[in-house]
Amino acid sequence: MNKGFKIFFMIIFVAICMFPLCLMPFFKNDASLEKRELSPFPSFFIEKRLNIQFSTQFESWLNDRIPLRANILSAANAIKGETLETPTSNVIIGKEGWLYYNYESKDFMDTNAMSKDQLKAFGVTLSLIEENINSRGGKFTFVPMPNKSSVYGEYMPYYYTKSEENNLTRVMKSLSDYGVNYVDMKKLMVDNKSELLYHVRDSHWNYKGAFIGYKGIMESLGKDYKKYEGATATGKKDWRGDLDKLIYPAGGTMDDQYYYDMTFGPFRFTLPRGVADAKAQLENFMSDKEEGDDNFKTQSNTIKDGSELFMARDSFGRALLPYMIDNYEKTTFKRTDCPDITSIADGSHMVYEIAERNLAKVIAKAPFMFAPERDASVVSGKTHKGNVEANASSEGYGIKLGGYFPEDTEVGDNRVYVSLSGSDKDYTFEVFPINEDSETAEKKISGFSGYISKDSVPSGDYRIKIVVGDNVFDGGKVSVK
Repeated sequence: MNKGFKIFFMIIFVAICMFPLCLMPFFKNDASLEKRELSPFPSFFIEKRLNIQFSTQFESWLNDRIPLRANILSAANAIKGETLETPTSNVIIGKEGWLYYNYESKDFMDTNAMSKDQLKAFGVTLSLIEENINSRGGKFTFVPMPNKSSVYGEYMPYYYTKSEENNLTRVMKSLSDYGVNYVDMKKLMVDNKSELLYHVRDSHWNYKGAFIGYKGIMESLGKDYKKYEGATATGKKDWRGDLDKLIYPAGGTMDDQYYYDMTFGPFRFTLPRGVADAKAQLENFMSDKEEGDDNFKTQSNTIKDGSELFMARDSFGRALLPYMIDNYEKTTFKRTDCPDITSIADGSHMVYEIAERNLAKVIAKAPFMFAPERDASVVSGKTHKGNVEANASSEGYGIKLGGYFPEDTEVGDNRVYVSLSGSDKDYTFEVFPINEDSETAEKKISGFSGYISKDSVPSGDYRIKIVVGDNVFDGGKVSVK
């Protein structure tokens, strides 16, 4: 190979490498396509020291901004997914063009099973929330939304073996054991699945599925609701699925959506304030943009019965919004898996909706709710088992408690009681059976978390005892000011 050819070859090689960089001023990648934030440009210094991770962080920044990145990803995923039939970009390529979130596979094959104690904690946690809502004149229902593979599992690849039992089925049994009101949304969807209730190339239900789900929720609440009788749906191939976007960010296949000829009553947004076009704002919240939909409120212009709804929701709840708004005078929609129960007005209905793949999040962190007071007899007759790893602090609103039990603790029904012994009398409360310590919680070690209102106990010094099953543990001391 002569010298001239080598030089020519090097020039061509460098030109190819530099070509994408030269295009950077003229192209801008859309972060919304991949549903994540692009990596920021790294700092040269961190806390007045040289950033030793600069090269790695710069590589991430550059990779996110390579021109035509979406086209390159789309081409690569087409080869890897459609041709080689392997999961790509967190998406499972199913049969006949069906797509699934890769996260669903654990529920589908039951490789992420909750422990018996965790299932008890699930039932207890929601029973305490329901007790609180009911005690203040409201009604509560829990809505576990089945993964698409739980309803249309026949389109999953053959090498995924479906388990007959998983966290969803076990959670619903636990809810029944603890008397919690819930909607068996999986049964509703499976019983009507011939109507095609989920998108083929999106992880969520379509508007047909949401309409059936809405009626199931309202029946569960025992509320008179609008039936929209005679409404018919018209299909349009105009829905860009979230899974399709993940594997083909440069443009893929449009999915079917079904639009009903329904008339909804007029309403206005009370949060965010100053919304001029309520319909357009609602359509934005129902889209997959997920912009500013973490917390918003509405008020009907025609319903004047004092009815209120608080809905803790995730992305599945988007399609339910117009129905829920159309049945209550006031509504609050909070996108969260850890609701603030104290913020819910007396007499409100509460809907707690969460996707099957996120069920474990319900018992990952205790909802903000003051612990209900219990009879002191729950402490008597128990066996003292020593101390626990507990923390207790006096906050502005009261006492915050948390900790976990020894690994071999028999928790019984996993109802956890905290006894505060002071100079005048003892006070007993029931807290959530939730271990917020991530390290021990990952090992499925049971624990407790809760808040005691400052109005429930007078100022003073208290010794804490924690009761679970037939066990009593010493939790130390706390001062209430």
